[in-house]
Parts: sequence; structure tokens; C-alpha cells
Amino acid sequence: MKENVLNWTVPETVTPYIYAMTDGESIGEKANIFMIIGMFTTKTVSLAKAAELAGKSIWDFVEILKKYGIPWGEYTPESSRLDDIALEKLMGGLYEKD
Repeated sequence: MKENVLNWTVPETVTPYIYAMTDGESIGEKANIFMIIGMFTTKTVSLAKAAELAGKSIWDFVEILKKYGIPWGEYTPESSRLDDIALEKLMGGLYEKD
């Protein structure tokens, strides 16, 4: 697969922040992770896609997000309802939600 090359200039005011990132060996790798984190936090890509784009496993990418204090999962009311059902089944009817 042929990759398109995108040339862009990083503003001087931004470069110190990219250099300060601990993930990535080169400035290019650091900038790539920086952009992918941005795409993930704006919900442009999913967690799985962000990890793939960064060349990381999902759990390695989650560790990167955690390092920067970025929430990586959403716990919705539907998730809570499904957890309640699973707990009820596991507990054999002994589980009561507060």
C-alpha cells in the first residue's frame, strides 16, 4: 500500500510539548502519537483504531492514555444495566442493587 506523504510545519510554540512526550523515539513518532491521541479524544477514531494507528496493542495505548490522564473508557447507563444483569446471574439471585 502506498502512503501519502503529508508535509506540515510544527509551530515553534508546540514543539517543546511534543519533545517532552515520553512516548516515541523520534520527533516524528512523538508527533504521530500526539495526533493520534487528539483523534481519539475528539472521537474521530475508536480506541482500537487509535492503537492500530500508533502501532501499539490496545492495552499499551491505554497505558499511554493513562500516563497523560486521559480517560479511555466510557461507562454508560447501558453498561451499568448489563453489569447488573450479569451480577444477578452470577450471584444466583442473591445480588441486590443499592
